[in-house]
This record gives sequence, structure tokens and C-alpha cells, in this order.
Amino acid sequence: MKRYIFLLFIGLLALGCKKLIETGDPKNQLTTDKVFADSTSATAALGNLYAQFEQFFEPNFTTSIGVYTDELNVTSTAANDKEFLQSRLSVTNSTNLTLWQNLYTIIYGCNDLLENVKVSVDLPESKNTQLISEARFLRAYAYFYLVNLYGRVPLLLSTNAKSNRQAVQNDQAEVYQQIITDLQAAKQGLTEVYLGPGKTRANKWAAGAMLARVYLNQKNWTAAENEASQVIGSGLYLPLDPVADVFKSGNKEGILQFWTRQGFAASGEILLPASDTSLPAYPITDMLYASFEAADVRKSNWIGASIVTTAGVSETYHYSAKYKNREAGSGSPEYLMALRLSEQYLIRAEARAWLGRLPEAKEDLNVIRHRAGLLNTTAGNQQELLEAIAQERRVELFNEWGARFIDLKRTGTINVVLGSYKNTWKPTAAWFPIPQSEINYNNKLIQNLGYN
Repeated sequence: MKRYIFLLFIGLLALGCKKLIETGDPKNQLTTDKVFADSTSATAALGNLYAQFEQFFEPNFTTSIGVYTDELNVTSTAANDKEFLQSRLSVTNSTNLTLWQNLYTIIYGCNDLLENVKVSVDLPESKNTQLISEARFLRAYAYFYLVNLYGRVPLLLSTNAKSNRQAVQNDQAEVYQQIITDLQAAKQGLTEVYLGPGKTRANKWAAGAMLARVYLNQKNWTAAENEASQVIGSGLYLPLDPVADVFKSGNKEGILQFWTRQGFAASGEILLPASDTSLPAYPITDMLYASFEAADVRKSNWIGASIVTTAGVSETYHYSAKYKNREAGSGSPEYLMALRLSEQYLIRAEARAWLGRLPEAKEDLNVIRHRAGLLNTTAGNQQELLEAIAQERRVELFNEWGARFIDLKRTGTINVVLGSYKNTWKPTAAWFPIPQSEINYNNKLIQNLGYN
């Protein structure tokens, strides 16, 4: 039954978010009332939402946003890739449309689950609370990326086709408030216990870790410090794994990972070349490679090298190798990392630095540096410490869920950094364009500046 539900929902995903909203009950498939009347079927529907992040959104997002910033190059000549490389997206860019539609499809699925589980009389109360809390977590997770990519976006909290089709864009503050509301409710409704294989479904601390990330983005230093401290203080994710083990399925520091069906992450398949002599599709930039300190074990563990010989001339291409598997059959399966403890240390370090608690901030920063084989930070004042934390975030979180792009925006440095790196960069590129097909569908949507 789980596979049956999975295929049903994946089939709907291919229709895109707007068509999904207009779809009636599918013929010869499980209808909504039966899906949410059965605990196993309802859980399978929820599991499908996790799978959509792992299979559809993250592989496109991680590679594209890496190319859009200063983390990745691209070796293809595809028009879509060229637009991302130049950070000049057209309103018809199909990858951009895919990102938008994938996130709204997940949100629609969350709303559908929330509406139906709340009124179900067949599910036990504990199961009802669990499903609702996870759906609210996943909806918040999706909206976090929507608001960071596009700024003002429609805040859709129901499956009502008529109102959704004419929904106006909400201010970022309104979207963030809903994200926080959903995460707070999820944290209250979830327990510390993980359900399912490994740590592949959100628990209380996954919601707390995401809250810490959101509060950091909002410069709410006290709240960010408090949430990160609770996650770290839970003790569930310590000690930190050795660098070589961080992205394996059984790692200690993972707070949330998305389960992979065959033991390898889809983005790993994209980023890893077929062999050590094959051209990577998305090699890392020289700038990123040079940003690592010489003794940093992350450089040797998380970056691979491919030597490509063309017409007798050999050239070395470095690539992201956080994930080692690109096909099934590995003896060491990997799940897609969504939240991990190292980020919580860096969040708390930055929050404490802004709060003037420099010795504690240094202590947190040094936890990450020591794991990487590095000495204590030499930062002597608040500004130096903030710069050191930003640098550590760059080399610790590269190619993970657009962390670089989001960091540059929230610190107000995106125009300086990417403007000096790309002569094609424009300040308006800090926001992606609303896909033109979505504006054609909903004439209430207003295009972001720079794309008219």
C-alpha cells in the first residue's frame, strides 16, 4: 500500500502545483477519505512529502543555487545552466519554474493532509497529532526556501482552488510569522523519539533546529541562541562525527535526514563524476577551493579531484564529495542531510557574538574548527569573530540547501561578494523572478524588480 500511495502522489506531482489543485478524485486510485481514514495510508502520504524534497526539489536547488552564487561552475552549455551561471534568470527559465512548483506542490500536500487529518475520526489521537505536527514542519520548511528565493510569495494555507488561484503575495514578515507559528506548533506536538528508519522523520529537535535557523535569519539573536542551545543541550547528537562520517545514514550529528530509496542522494549522483577521469557536471569554483585552510580535513574529505585529459592535456577539476555514493549497492548507505548539529553550533556562535558573549561564541566556533583539525580561532574582537564565523559557515555548509546564498543575503554582503565575483551580477538578482507561467495563471502576482 505504501508504494501504491507513493506512486499516486508522484504522478500528481508531475502535473505541477496549479494543475494539482484543480484535480478531482483520481479514478481507480485511493480516494482522499480512504487515505486519511487509514493510519498506514496517511503515513505513506506524509512520507511522500519527504520524498518530494529529496527526489525533486533538493537536487535541482543545491546544484542550481551553487552555480548561481560562487560555489559551483557548470560544464554544460544548456541555456538554463548559463542563466544560473550568469545569475541572470529569464522569467521563462524552466529550472526556476521547477523550484517554485515543487515547493508549492509540497505545500499543497501538507495543506491537504492537515485538512483531512484534523477531521478524521478513524485515526488515533496520538497519530493525528504526529501527522499534523510533521505536516506543519514540512510546510514551514518549504516556505523558508520560497521566501528566501522569491521574497513576497502567496501564503497558501488551504487547498481551496478558487482562493489559491487568485492569491496575492504576502509580505516576507507575514510568511516568516507563519513559518514560526508552524514550527512552534510542530515542536510542541512532536516528541524526541524518531519514527521510521533512522532520523528520517522530523522530531521535536528538528523543529527546534529549524526555528534556530529562522530566528538567525530574522536577527533575533536571543531566540536563535535559545533554540540552538536546547538542541545542543539535548545530548542526542553528540559527540560530533568524524568529518568522513557526517553524511552517512547512521551518523550521530544528523538531526533530520531525508530517506533515500537506494542508499544514495540524488544530488550526490549529480555532483559526483562517473570516475576520477570524468568531467564533473558541476565542479566547485577555484574561489571555494581556495577558501579552505591547508590543514582543514574537510578539504580532503569533502572535495574530490578528477583529472581530465583532452588532446593530451590534463586538467584537474575539483568537485563536491560530501556524499560518496552515486549509485545503489554501496556498503555504506547515505541519506540526504537536512539539519545537523554543526549548524546549530555555528548559529549559536553567531548569535552569541552579536549578543556580546564573545568567549562563549569562540567556544562554539572552536568546536567546529577542532573537528576539522584546525586550531582555535584567532579572532580578537566582535567584528573579527563574526567574520570568522561567516568563513566557517562557508566551508562547513557549502553545497547544503543554499546556505551560501541565504547567508550572503541575510548578512547584506551579497552584492559586494557576488558583484566582485561576476561581472554579470545585478542587485536585483538577490531575488529570483516569479515564473511567467505562474503570473499568466494568477494575474494577481506581481513580478520582482528587474524582471519586467
